[in-house]
Amino acid sequence: MSATPVEATRSFADGAFGAAMIGVGALVMWGLRNQPKAPYDPVGAAAVPFWTAALVMALGAVLLVRVLLRHSTRGDATAYFISTEATDDSYAVRPGLSAVAAAASFAYAAAMPLVGFAVASAAFMFVLGWFLCERTPRAVLAVAAVVGGFGLDAGFRAMLISLP
Repeated sequence: MSATPVEATRSFADGAFGAAMIGVGALVMWGLRNQPKAPYDPVGAAAVPFWTAALVMALGAVLLVRVLLRHSTRGDATAYFISTEATDDSYAVRPGLSAVAAAASFAYAAAMPLVGFAVASAAFMFVLGWFLCERTPRAVLAVAAVVGGFGLDAGFRAMLISLP
């Protein structure tokens, strides 16, 4: 039984994503070889990134194996990332959120040296919170409270007032 063109495209996208996961994990591991050894740290600064990259590579390999064996990934759907049909009506699939998350992550990393950790983190959480929440009053209030907390902290630090 051959796959339809749509199923083949979805399988290719999943396979490409799995290969990209393995590639990014390998790049992280390759970059960690320049990490200096800490004389008084038995674990070392590279331990967490190394094992995170290993986990990402393992999950990418699992995704590639599932694509190669043509296993179903979600109900009757044939792909994780391209399908826009929900298996039931309890949620809406929004594949564009992955592009928003990637763009926000790159912007966050670029903004951190310019505006500082607290401001960049507050903006990052606000943008992702805005796109991920259902924008009910309760959800918007929760996002605003977190961002406002970072804003207050940054304001107090700017006035050189130390908070506990």
